[in-house]
Amino acid sequence: MLEPLEKQPENSFRPYLQHLGKSPDEQLQKNQAAMKVLKQWLEAKFTAEEKEVIDNSWADFQQIVDNARTTGSKVYQKPE
Repeated sequence: MLEPLEKQPENSFRPYLQHLGKSPDEQLQKNQAAMKVLKQWLEAKFTAEEKEVIDNSWADFQQIVDNARTTGSKVYQKPE
């Protein structure tokens, strides 16, 4: 949970985080637009073709990420 601005240390990154709320309630208020968009995405209905494209894109993404990592630190690769 976010700490109120008054409780954050003096050497924090606060000056660089212009969209950070001064309190948890203010942060929730600032996040409302993004939360609305995410809710719409979650409620979206996809055709079978769109689902296939999404699934293939996700598989490609996972492969790209794992190919960029060393053998012992794969993120998405299933254990053998």
